[in-house]
Amino acid sequence: MSVQKDKRSDGKLTLPVLSRQHAKYVIQITKNPKVFDPAYNQEVTADLVRQAKDINRCIWSANQIKVTSTELYQDRRKLQAEAVMLCRSLLADIAIAKGIFHLKGKRVKYWTEHLIEIRNRTQAWMEYDADRYRKYR
Repeated sequence: MSVQKDKRSDGKLTLPVLSRQHAKYVIQITKNPKVFDPAYNQEVTADLVRQAKDINRCIWSANQIKVTSTELYQDRRKLQAEAVMLCRSLLADIAIAKGIFHLKGKRVKYWTEHLIEIRNRTQAWMEYDADRYRKYR
């Protein structure tokens, strides 16, 4: 029996999907030259895309690590921490982009809410892992 979409629980595997969707969103919106002036590509737009892709890469890579040793736990935790740091950095860069490109408040709100969700869920994942892999810490 299938469960309605709005009744489904928030599965653990959705964070990699969410980060991938976020990276795709950033790539798509920054391709619009009417909003993201190509003159700022090197200084601003490329950084926005790179950071979104790096967040996805870190989350995906961390999720691929099966923790069976202290070294693997530390590798996974480092990738998770890097993803959190990149989320914070991207939030700061979105604030810069908002002023440069005169982005609509609705777009910035949507973008930052999703990014904050990724950051918060990554932090929660780190806490869960800390308890789950206590013997490897």
